[in-house]
Amino acid sequence: MKILVLIAALAMGLYGIERSLWLDETWVANSVLQPTLSGMFNYPDWLQTTPPLFLLLDRAVIHVFGLSNLSLRIIPLALSLVAVAALMAAASRVVSPAFAVLGGALMGFHPTVIEYSHTLKQYSGEMAAAAIILLLTILYLQDPSRRRFYWLVAAFALLLPLAYAVAFLLPGVAIAIGAPRASLLLAASGAVLAILYVFFIRPNTSPLLRAFWVHSAQGLTRGLLIALLSCIAAMLFMRSRVVLIALLPCLLLAVTTALHWYPNSPRTRLFVLPGFFLVAMIVAEKLIGKRRIVLVVAIGFVAVTAWKQVRAHRNRPEEDYAGAVQYLRDHAAPSDLIVVHASVKEGFKLYTHMDNWDRPVIYGDTGYPCCRRTVSTNSPVDELAGKIPNGRIWLFYSTRASHWEYVGRDESQLWLTYLQSHGCAQGSITNVPNLAIAAMDCHRS
Repeated sequence: MKILVLIAALAMGLYGIERSLWLDETWVANSVLQPTLSGMFNYPDWLQTTPPLFLLLDRAVIHVFGLSNLSLRIIPLALSLVAVAALMAAASRVVSPAFAVLGGALMGFHPTVIEYSHTLKQYSGEMAAAAIILLLTILYLQDPSRRRFYWLVAAFALLLPLAYAVAFLLPGVAIAIGAPRASLLLAASGAVLAILYVFFIRPNTSPLLRAFWVHSAQGLTRGLLIALLSCIAAMLFMRSRVVLIALLPCLLLAVTTALHWYPNSPRTRLFVLPGFFLVAMIVAEKLIGKRRIVLVVAIGFVAVTAWKQVRAHRNRPEEDYAGAVQYLRDHAAPSDLIVVHASVKEGFKLYTHMDNWDRPVIYGDTGYPCCRRTVSTNSPVDELAGKIPNGRIWLFYSTRASHWEYVGRDESQLWLTYLQSHGCAQGSITNVPNLAIAAMDCHRS
């Protein structure tokens, strides 16, 4: 059954893996494609918030298999499968096999987990790292040998560069294993974190990034508060070292969220799911006993979730940059002017690179998403001033409402109004998911 769960999770990860990348993915992809490692770790245009090992793994895959939507997302999918496998392996050591399978099915087919199994972001890596740490810690607690302790230390050292959120598991593991070995674990992990901070984190932070985190964080929602209270209750009444290790990250997440130290959202809290579902299975088995009927529940949950993914057409792109670039390539004449708003710059760069389509364009410098290394003080129409041709202009921009809400104004409308005031007639506006291409005819006498 464990193999069947992994095969089903693989199928869901492949469903939609070749869809066009969206904004957040495109700048990660462009940083991976930088000619130097320095350029990848410190992307020239945007703050690099992706951990270095995740970038290196993705860069290696591209080097081997070439550049495509599929190859860019192989690593997130592989890490998602590792997370499910590691959780089932960890659960098998504290609950019956049937409940281990149920835990793996519940986590692997969580809608956010499915989404980020085929999204070029590091969050499935955070979930995998947390599940591996749980597994190795449980193995150590069952046999506290020196060899297993060193495996645990090595895991923290290797997984922190893949997933910064592993740091949330460190206090619970240190408490569980106790002194004096906890001191060595904390020292080794602290040294790795210090290196990561100096060379990768600090150069990629800014007040703008922190402001964006505060703006976009969800805070303690009702669902999160219920989960938090459940974690506290489990820790108080079960008094188990495994429960402590599994659930303490939930409490630390709540604290850092309240203090605005961590950007709480469904994707950034994936790392707490392995521990949450592990404890949920422990509690469930205590309540209902070792019943194989839970395998039927697991199969039913997998089937219903898969059907919902298909019915919702989750294989369709969030932002269809591939389609937009193809449209421009098919319709823009060599003499036409293409103006690319900063909100879609990364997607345009990625897919013109994929298509080997190299032509002059004007890139906008305002209204960009968070967070650039330098802040522009230009007006949104400065890039158009003095550059209006006697011919056709193609404007490429985002139509995502949340983006313009964050910027504070819809700069695409400013562009259209400015060009119309300078004698340009609006032609067709072609919409693809969350993107638009407007044709403006500027036949000047």
